[in-house]
Amino acid sequence: MQEKMQDLIIEQIENDDLENAEHSIQEYCFEYGKDEFYYMASSDVLLANEEYDYVIELMNDALEDGIENDIVYERLGDAYFGLQDFENAIQSFKQCHLEQDDPNLMHTIYMIGLSYFHLQDYDHAISYFEDVLLENETPEVLYNCAVSYLCIGKVSRAMDYFEKLLDNDYLIEPICQELIFANCFDEADQIAQKTNMISSASLSRIKADYLFTNNRLDEALPYILEALKEINSDALKYNLASIYEKNNDFDNANILFHEIIENYELKDDEPFDFVLAHTEALKHLNISNIQYLRCLEPYVQDNCGAFTLLLKFALDHDLDDYQDYLLNDVNHTEPESDSEYIFYMMILLDIHLKHKRYEMVVDIFDHIPKEYQTYFLTHKLKALYQLEDYEGVIGMYDDVMPDGYNAIIILKACLKLERYSVSNRLFNDMLQVDPEKVEGKKIFWEYVVDHVDSSFNLE
Repeated sequence: MQEKMQDLIIEQIENDDLENAEHSIQEYCFEYGKDEFYYMASSDVLLANEEYDYVIELMNDALEDGIENDIVYERLGDAYFGLQDFENAIQSFKQCHLEQDDPNLMHTIYMIGLSYFHLQDYDHAISYFEDVLLENETPEVLYNCAVSYLCIGKVSRAMDYFEKLLDNDYLIEPICQELIFANCFDEADQIAQKTNMISSASLSRIKADYLFTNNRLDEALPYILEALKEINSDALKYNLASIYEKNNDFDNANILFHEIIENYELKDDEPFDFVLAHTEALKHLNISNIQYLRCLEPYVQDNCGAFTLLLKFALDHDLDDYQDYLLNDVNHTEPESDSEYIFYMMILLDIHLKHKRYEMVVDIFDHIPKEYQTYFLTHKLKALYQLEDYEGVIGMYDDVMPDGYNAIIILKACLKLERYSVSNRLFNDMLQVDPEKVEGKKIFWEYVVDHVDSSFNLE
């Protein structure tokens, strides 16, 4: 009976029937207790659901129950990796018996390399990738190893590995992108010519985007013009207009800005880039007509980043009713990446602060996963101050310092409560910070001069 239940759970997990698998695992635990199978099956479900904190807790429980093997440490590593805690991921993966000649360890070895890759420790990443490649030259490992070589300046070695990937059509554009991002334009041209899988216009666009992003505007200009011969892109037109504007060619810049806002057909742009071009063009033209924004709505429903751009425009231009309409009536997807999530939550909390919904700010913050809270500490600090929770403000000292703007809020709370020992600590800390590395140091001291009584004594 126990073996049958195990087979059922394995089948459910393999078929992605995770809800029933979870129910079956609970029944299994009730019948047979928390044995090794229970821990492994439970971790499978939790990893599939990206519930990484629970995986770590579960695997630590397994270790406490005396279940210690390579799979436990591998699952711990996978969970830490999922949380982007790459150092702990490496530490966990290295608890496995990597010295054994076991093909099943290739995943672990690769994940160590990938963790080093994300830590930008490319030399260590390469050493682990190379170990995997001795056993199996998979496209994923070849690609990441090539990129690692590229990042340490070994272009020839990177090209050797990229050459092995040219039969994988889906990798040609990413390979060209990586080469361009490494400023290896000639090598990117070679790959494009050999494979004939990417047009010269598309290659010009990648080069233009790279150069524009790195503020090499004069170099970007010819590539933008070349790309626009074949690509109908409002994003490229916006970049071109920005270059014209920077060069004081305002007439041509405005022509392009108007051309952008008069076109509402998405052609050769991603939704985010398209909406960004439109909202920025509207901003440059000092237009905040909601009718223009309504025309963008079809392109934001499946892209949270694009939706947030529209929300930000409404916030920046005091379109309060339109903000509420977007939040309450326009369907939009959940964020699909860390950057999308952070951007969305940042604007959402900004909106609630603006409208003095301070309790809501604190409540939202408290429900944000811990690994993201650091991005929104100032929002909570401001809300607590407005709620007159001065103890709460002071209690955030170690989380939000050093920062000149946050220091002002903490100082105000200290003065409200006459917590002079904390304010003295604040003064001493702000005296020692490097203004090149800490925002708002000058602003803080200007505030002190203007608002703190001259009789206030530093200990």
